[in-house]
Amino acid sequence: MSQSPPETGASSPRLSLWNLASGFLIIGLMGFGGIAQSAQYVMVEQRKWLSAKDFVELFGVCAVLPGGNILNASVMLGDRNHGPLGSLVCLASLLLAPLGLLLVIALVYDRYAYLPDVQAAITGGGSVAAGLIFGTAARLAKGVNPTIASALAGVATFVLVGVLRAPIWAVIVTIAPLSVLWAIYGGRRA
Repeated sequence: MSQSPPETGASSPRLSLWNLASGFLIIGLMGFGGIAQSAQYVMVEQRKWLSAKDFVELFGVCAVLPGGNILNASVMLGDRNHGPLGSLVCLASLLLAPLGLLLVIALVYDRYAYLPDVQAAITGGGSVAAGLIFGTAARLAKGVNPTIASALAGVATFVLVGVLRAPIWAVIVTIAPLSVLWAIYGGRRA
C-alpha cells in the first residue's frame, strides 16, 4: 500500500484515492486527541507520501491557515493528487472515525459524567494532551535544521502565546513575516 512520495513537477505520480482515503482514515483513528504525531507517522514513516522536511513545511503552511493543521493538510494533499474530489475524500476520511468515536463518547459521558472516576479520567486526559503536544513538537523538530533565527522565533512564539497569553492572530501577523524575512535573508547569506 505504500507509495513513494510525490515528486514536484508536471509529471509527478499521483497517490490513488484509495491510498489517500485509507491513510487519512488511519490518521483519524490513531490521532484521536493528538493527530499531528499520527499524521507524521502515517505520511512520512509508514506511507512515505512526504519526506520529513516536506511534512514540516506542509505543517508550517497549514499552521498559519485558518482551521486545523491536519484538516488543512488533508485538503491540500487531496487537491494536489485528485483536485477537489481528492480534497473531499481525504477530509471525509479523516473526520469519519473521530466523529463516530466522539458521538459514542458524548453519549457515555452524558450518562456517567457525575461519577468521580469519570471526573478523574477527564482531569488525567488534560495531562496526556499536554504530553502529546510536547512529544509532537520534539518529533517535528527532528525534520528541520534549526537556525538561531528559527529558534528565536519559536521561543518568542511560545513566550507570547504560552506565557503572555497574546492573541494567536497577533502573534502570527508579527512572527510569521519576520520568520519569512529571516529565512530569505539567511538563504541569501548561505
